[in-house]
Amino acid sequence: MIGAYVINLDSARERRERISGQLAGLGIPFQVFRAVDGRVLAEQEVASKYDAAAAAARYRPMSRGEVGCGLSHLGVYRKMLDDGAAFALVLEDDASPGPDLATVLADLESRLDPDRAEVVLLSHVDKYTRWGARRLGGERRLVRRYGEWWRAHGYVVTRAAARRLLAGLQPMWCAADYWSAFEKQGLVSVSAVVPYCIGLTELAETSSLETHRADLDATDKAQRSIGYYLRRYVYQRFLFQLIVRPFLRVARQKRPG
Repeated sequence: MIGAYVINLDSARERRERISGQLAGLGIPFQVFRAVDGRVLAEQEVASKYDAAAAAARYRPMSRGEVGCGLSHLGVYRKMLDDGAAFALVLEDDASPGPDLATVLADLESRLDPDRAEVVLLSHVDKYTRWGARRLGGERRLVRRYGEWWRAHGYVVTRAAARRLLAGLQPMWCAADYWSAFEKQGLVSVSAVVPYCIGLTELAETSSLETHRADLDATDKAQRSIGYYLRRYVYQRFLFQLIVRPFLRVARQKRPG
């Protein structure tokens, strides 16, 4: 079975015990990976591992928490390769595994090629295209993304993808879950399982890894022009509904409750 790596700060004992109990109950092998706390990194270490100029040009300035989160995910990729794992389930400690997660992992293990650079999101995705969907067990399908996909609290990564992400994201220049950019750069191919099988607990409201990300996102939104919102409104309300959605067979997945 695909084993899990749970990203967790040493100080977050409650989170660690909670998700450990859930995974043990599901019979999924796992190990806890010590998260990098970006808030306590020395300035010299941040400068060596984070490319501020590239972030400003290609993404946006990142908080210390985001840098630590990104370094934690990179650390998991490095660890899985050191362990000789063909695949890995990467979990953040605020993830909520569904009751049939073990079955989904078994299906993916039989269908994925470890030497192809693939990432499969098991968390909720809003939009996806029905073209090229592959059937998994039961009602689940493996689908292609549509639009921007974020979130990295639950996904499967192949060893080839781990190598590509390690090579392409060092030094850090963006968040760990900038999946659409990773695809555009040819680092990995990203798909998702629908319906999703990993949610979020209420602990996600107070992330222990990505402090101040909401503040940075709010600043970014405040700096957008009226033209940006007008173009987005016209696209979403007219072009997307009349042309894009029917042609690409774009579907929406029900949002988590």
